[in-house]
Amino acid sequence: MKTLLRRIPSGLYFEGPDRWTRDAGRAFNFKSIDRALDFIAAWDLKEVELAFSFNGGSDVTAVPLEKIVLKYSED
Repeated sequence: MKTLLRRIPSGLYFEGPDRWTRDAGRAFNFKSIDRALDFIAAWDLKEVELAFSFNGGSDVTAVPLEKIVLKYSED
């Protein structure tokens, strides 16, 4: 399984600095949800979602960021 970032408006996947691709197989693999979320926060990315690629990119499931808990509650 690969952990990817996908632009919601275009459907393109993050490949590298200033590079986005239609091919999930060529997209950068963040390898973990935490690394992808840290990247989103560090670069203040908007209109992106996490995507998970299976079978070399032929099967991709996207998850909107609103569905992912970004912070633990501090009581």
